[in-house]
Amino acid sequence: MTEHSEQRQALTAIVFSNVGHTYTHMFTVLYATAVLYLPKVFDLAYGELLGLSSLGLVLFGVAALPAGWLGDRWSQIGMMVVFFIGMGAGAIVTGLAEGPEGLFVGLTLIGLFASIYHPVGIAWIVASAKKQGMTLGINGVFGNAGSAIAPVFVGLMIDYVTWRAAFIIPGVLSIVTGLALLSAWRAGWIREVTSDRAPAEAPESDAFVRVFIVLTVTMACTGFVYTGLTNTMPKLFEMGLSAAMAASYTEIGVFVGVVSGLASFSSILGGWMADRYSARAIYIVFWLLQVPLLFVIVSLRDVTMLTAVLLTLSFMLAFAAAENMLVARYTPFRWRALAYGAKFVLALGVGGLTVHLAGWLFDKDGDFGFLFILFGSAAMLAAGAAALLPGNRRRAAIAAGAE
Repeated sequence: MTEHSEQRQALTAIVFSNVGHTYTHMFTVLYATAVLYLPKVFDLAYGELLGLSSLGLVLFGVAALPAGWLGDRWSQIGMMVVFFIGMGAGAIVTGLAEGPEGLFVGLTLIGLFASIYHPVGIAWIVASAKKQGMTLGINGVFGNAGSAIAPVFVGLMIDYVTWRAAFIIPGVLSIVTGLALLSAWRAGWIREVTSDRAPAEAPESDAFVRVFIVLTVTMACTGFVYTGLTNTMPKLFEMGLSAAMAASYTEIGVFVGVVSGLASFSSILGGWMADRYSARAIYIVFWLLQVPLLFVIVSLRDVTMLTAVLLTLSFMLAFAAAENMLVARYTPFRWRALAYGAKFVLALGVGGLTVHLAGWLFDKDGDFGFLFILFGSAAMLAAGAAALLPGNRRRAAIAAGAE
């Protein structure tokens, strides 16, 4: 393969992977804003309706393991085609639902097919990138752009069109994207990646088990806090913002979107740092910065609350690139997608249980006070676990940073 052809293949993979990351985070949080309105439609309590998304969010994590295995054993590109088309179909089913059963089926399908992205799409982009840290940082911006777009889009659809359009329109777009990737694959414009464009030196063998034990703890904490925060943020803002700041679903959605969008840029900083500094230092600093904020968020109001949520989300997104590079470094290429699958089983599977817990606690207590105490405790646990990570930097990364 010529240099020009290799670059074109890599660029195509990165573009589709970035689009997929946007769709993943958009589709999996569409319901978090829509559910503010749906009690009026289905005459059910908020917590009960929120719980309908729990199985889908659990599958978003748990199904990542078989998805990663299929990506390694069959085809990463083929799995991405299935991801786009399947997730789009699930969104359409949700938008056409006539009762809670239909919502449950649609949301479960969204979670099941969305589970493909992180193990397969991240492995795909890592293998295609020359500067892995920065590429992962930019990929993170695309993912969080989805989280930012979703609440604004849903709010607009609820206020000016219909809540159903908030699921059907993205569903159609995802299916079209999947068909475009399938066409590019069949035309030979993109092919399977068989090795890293930027191979790393072999890791220390004695650190392998230690790294994955630490990642087991930190990723579980990430899933617990991140999924819980992003799925309760619309309700948190509905309760914590005065009527002068947010008097409609569109305005609540705009605030959620702006916070998510601004926070996403921290992943670029995190990517830049991941190419230069140890994952251990990045982890410890950004987890510890979250702790005091998580304990006080629910007691804050208006601009102060918005600022605290923005900082918390920014700190959490800042270490994502370092985390993904650790997995790539300590996993043989042929098992890469499976390793990402195992990682995201913890992060996203735990997150699905968090949503169920959040709905139950809200219907029981009328607020999220105890939930955020648990979030702060999880952040302290993750910071402590991160202290056990290897502290050395990759020589290749240091050399790259010195250029």
